[in-house]
Amino acid sequence: MAALIERVAPLRWTAGLLQRLGLHGRGLVIAVPVLWLLVFFLVPFLVVAKISVSEAMIARPPYAPLVEWDGWRLNIIVNIENFRRLWTDGLYINAYFFSIQVAFISASAALLIGYPMAYFIARSPEPRRTFLLMMVILPFWTSFLLRVYAWQGFLRSNGVINNTLISLGIIDTP
Repeated sequence: MAALIERVAPLRWTAGLLQRLGLHGRGLVIAVPVLWLLVFFLVPFLVVAKISVSEAMIARPPYAPLVEWDGWRLNIIVNIENFRRLWTDGLYINAYFFSIQVAFISASAALLIGYPMAYFIARSPEPRRTFLLMMVILPFWTSFLLRVYAWQGFLRSNGVINNTLISLGIIDTP
């Protein structure tokens, strides 16, 4: 019995700590995706934001620090030269307007093709509707099929993995 109490005591302490932090039930379930977003979205975003306001060095790390301590005061150094260059350099302006043009053409083509197709599929009889929906969805399966064929190439008896294992002497036959 004492061994069981020793095993449960750390769990009770951890549960108490999580409850004091307000993490129980729904909060604990939400904490995992929030932590994921903080680590894999917010941190890289802050790194890019820091680079964008640091000294204008084009792709040369390490970038200049934003904060300097001169002995008795803290100096914050923010440089907006990079943002000014976005609106004055022709390369960036042309790339921006080309992106807008491609987005407009893509959206227009999707609307001109997609709405009549969706209307036709919605108004078709039930047996034909299923076939037409499958014909629309089928191209999205190509990446999955390519992965399956690639794995078959790796895993077959004369595939890359078996040939490598045989040449290394790890196995004798596939």
